[in-house]
This record gives sequence, C-alpha cells and structure tokens, in this order.
Amino acid sequence: MSNLQNRTNLFSFALLLLIVAAVACSSEAEPETTSNAGRGDFDTCEGFITADHVETKTGTSGLVDRARVLEIAAIPGLEASGATANCLIEVFRTLDGSDSPAPGDSVTLSLVKFETNELAKSLYNSTLASAILTAEQVGDLAEIHQDVVGTDSYLMDVKAGGIGAIVVYVFDSTFISMSSTADADSNALLDGQDLVDVAQGVQSRLP
Repeated sequence: MSNLQNRTNLFSFALLLLIVAAVACSSEAEPETTSNAGRGDFDTCEGFITADHVETKTGTSGLVDRARVLEIAAIPGLEASGATANCLIEVFRTLDGSDSPAPGDSVTLSLVKFETNELAKSLYNSTLASAILTAEQVGDLAEIHQDVVGTDSYLMDVKAGGIGAIVVYVFDSTFISMSSTADADSNALLDGQDLVDVAQGVQSRLP
C-alpha cells in the first residue's frame, strides 16, 4: 500500500474515531457499573473511568457507566494501522429509565492502544488537522487549545449543534479521545476545563 493510501486510510479512521467519541451508539447492552480499579484494563476496558469518577468531579449523582471492548477488525483500517486494543466507555444519565444517554448528560471515552508511540502520534496528528479545519469552518463557535494534557494534546470546544467539548491526547502508545455532549441549550455534564481535569485522571489510570 502506498504512503498516500496509508495517509488517506489513517485520516478516514481519525474522522471515524471523532464521530464515535461524540455520538457513540448506546443500544447494545444494559448499563452496568464498572469497578474502581486503580488501573484500567485493556482486556475488559474497565477501570479507566467510572460513574464515581465523574460524579465526584461534578457533584452529581445517578450516573451509570458502560465499558465495551470493540473488535479491531470491525473498523476499516484500524487493524492495518497497528492497533492492538480498542475500548469505548460511556458515563451517562439515562433518558426515561432506558439505556440511552440523556442529551447533555453523557461523557464518552475512546482508547486505542497501538504497537508504538509513533503510530498513536500519527493518528493524533490526523485528528488535530481535522479539528483545526473544522474550527476554521465553524468560526467563533469553536475553540481549540493545545497542550492541555501535556504535549500531543488538545481541547476542542464547539458551542453549536449539541457537540460540546472533546479532549484528544496521546500517552505512550495509546490514543485517547474523550467527549462531553451538550444539550440544545449548550449545557454539558462536563465543560471544557472539567473534561480536561477528568482526562488527566484517565491518564493516571493508563497501564
């Protein structure tokens, strides 16, 4: 495969990850509470973030969490990119007692572990380029701040369309993205700075 094809596939996958993190499907399983392990586990995808972590930060209650192991081969281009683990964790308040997150009351964490730090950084650079392009198109409704969780990190805060904020960063060989969706009035469970603080907690629990 040519370098151009590799870059194209990686960029497409980067866009897919951002979409998954922002509007993750929540209809595959019933909510269940994960344990408060000191370190996350890529085999189970548990321990990276829990409802307790978010409730402690926000002072709210009644949140649930759900951790899912995603098949690497099921996402086009992911296996070929050198990924070795793929996790999706949601923390949310349910809507009308169902397992669907209520708008403005959900946080989604996506972690993709790669074979090397260089591969994780390559995906990060692709998402950063995409975020900068999106911010230019949206204008004043979007803000990007870099180096929010150490180097190779950024916060993108979009005050339109219920998008909310997203933090993206690389730690060792893991690519991490975390988003907090907003409701119609732009209210979110975690604002931009809160999301950065919680993302730093996730980093401390990476194995």
